[in-house]
Amino acid sequence: MTQTYRPPELALPVASLAALRRALEESVGPETAAHALQSAGNAAGDAFYQILGGGPEADTSPAEWGESVFWRRLSDLFSRRGWGRIANEAVHAGVGAIDAFDWVESDPELAASRPGCAFTAGLIANLLGRVTGSEVAVLEVECRSQGDARCRFLYGSPVVLDAVYNQLRSGTQVDDSLAALY
Repeated sequence: MTQTYRPPELALPVASLAALRRALEESVGPETAAHALQSAGNAAGDAFYQILGGGPEADTSPAEWGESVFWRRLSDLFSRRGWGRIANEAVHAGVGAIDAFDWVESDPELAASRPGCAFTAGLIANLLGRVTGSEVAVLEVECRSQGDARCRFLYGSPVVLDAVYNQLRSGTQVDDSLAALY
């Protein structure tokens, strides 16, 4: 029987992540704080990939699993670790969406003016990039921290997500931004 690989981990109370985000925002501003948290999440993606795949001794890697197996196992991993459950769907050619209605990084009491799950965006970008073998960009377009019912992360190639981001910055709605792609 193969033993599941476990890189060293540190369990912190949920409130710690929210406190870290608030402290960073107060110290360096929201945009720089988001970049720092996204970078930290990206670094954490390496460990999540190893845990998800069972480590270096595993028989197969997540890149070899079928799509439904991958998404089920990823959702189970996040759920077991206290992050929440996720669901995945294709929303446009080359663009997927991850939905989380109970995501731990979000803070529904915050009433933020922008999405607040930058750590998660970085983590997912790294994880999906490792699985696909190519660079993956992640953009949070809905967040419970800003009063939305769910956190929604779009993912795809950097070029495509950059086009969506630019449309959103000009005031275009998400669905219209996706429709404008091609």
